[in-house]
Amino acid sequence: MAVLLEVFERETNLSTEDNNLNFLLIDTMLDYILNFPQKCHHPIENSILKSLVRRDPEKGEIATIIVNEHEKLTNLIIQLADKIARVKLEDPLFREDLVNTVREYRELLLQHMQKEETIFFPAAEEALFQADWDIIETRMRDKGDPVFGREADRQYRALHKVIIEWGGK
Repeated sequence: MAVLLEVFERETNLSTEDNNLNFLLIDTMLDYILNFPQKCHHPIENSILKSLVRRDPEKGEIATIIVNEHEKLTNLIIQLADKIARVKLEDPLFREDLVNTVREYRELLLQHMQKEETIFFPAAEEALFQADWDIIETRMRDKGDPVFGREADRQYRALHKVIIEWGGK
């Protein structure tokens, strides 16, 4: 996700230079950023959180704060979608605002991911039993990643290629 955010920021930064934006790429990235967390990532975290609250309410309370950040991130990405739509209509006032909102979203998401990696997941690993993980895995078996999973949608294959190429730079 970090590389995807770099590509997203790079592409939207072009808007301040009066370049023609690659809206197909931007729209595909935006679609992924909107859908992957909601369909794949957050359901897993919510399932982990339920088990964590049951096993260790104190750790669960801290983890709940982190999971509740998802709403703020979702609202910010919806604002981004609106600003991208306005830039498509060639509203020059929104170009700089778009760049700033992308930067804000990227920083917030990276901070959130850091909290997940350093607080949320370690707390879950410490508190949950193997039986909890088995239940979570069973519930999530059908969830996948639309870009990097085996069943990647055609529209995401090009995005996957761009991300891989960008990551190699």
